[in-house]
Amino acid sequence: MMGAGKSNRGNGGGAGQEDVVVERRTQTKTKKPSMYKVILLNDDYTPMEFVVELLKVVFHKPHAEATRIMLHVHQNGMGIAGIYPFEIAETKVRTVDELARENQFPLKCTMEKE
Repeated sequence: MMGAGKSNRGNGGGAGQEDVVVERRTQTKTKKPSMYKVILLNDDYTPMEFVVELLKVVFHKPHAEATRIMLHVHQNGMGIAGIYPFEIAETKVRTVDELARENQFPLKCTMEKE
């Protein structure tokens, strides 16, 4: 009866179960956030210069890249201004819509999951 005074305190008599708990904790992985494409839609009224300035100010694109994106939108009907996590993409879409409305242009901007 040696060790009869020892208590296992509900561990089922095996020390291996404690290892399982630690192992489960190390299996937790952080999931990367979903990314969203912010898309500019072409129209026949918004000036090209306005779109270039918008790409520079809102999306922080250099002038040459902003011009390239604007031309792509103009020629193809739509183009990606950038790819961001949901909250940032949503804010950029809202900012584009507000600036276009303030300047009385019909420019539209949407977002879609990548």
